[in-house]
Amino acid sequence: MAIKIKDIPPEGLALELAQKLDLFDAGTTSTAFTAVLSIKPISGNSFHISGRVQSEPLLECSRCLKRFSYPIDTELSADVAPLSAMGTGNEHELAGEELDMEFYRGDELEPLDLVKEQLLISLPMVPVHSPECKGLCPTCGADRNTAPCRCSDARKESGPFSVLKDILKK
Repeated sequence: MAIKIKDIPPEGLALELAQKLDLFDAGTTSTAFTAVLSIKPISGNSFHISGRVQSEPLLECSRCLKRFSYPIDTELSADVAPLSAMGTGNEHELAGEELDMEFYRGDELEPLDLVKEQLLISLPMVPVHSPECKGLCPTCGADRNTAPCRCSDARKESGPFSVLKDILKK
């Protein structure tokens, strides 16, 4: 859903998006989101994009592999400038004010790229469906949330450091 730069009026443009995107590059557009965005010209062909993005992507618990939905409600705020503003050389050292900018090519802005980036930034590094999740047994693979596993008791008694248990008791 690209927006032509020439179609953005001087007073700005308001967008309401409700669609699906391929958040994890899995080949399927399975993550639904809604976004209310405002695109306002700053100077020349530079723009400020702001708004709110909401979604509930399905994540996989890193402890027990259970799939769960993770609600996201986040603010988006980005300055966008043409890539040509950086110069024509192959390499360009970013100046301080360019570090917080996004760049676009050609004569179109793609707001879905910014929405996808904002959603990915909002995800936890290690998704867990519950802080109390006990995870899977590393020996037999049983889900310790549904039933206790006897492997953990046997492993504690016969591990490489089991000799220390007797020393510490003395």
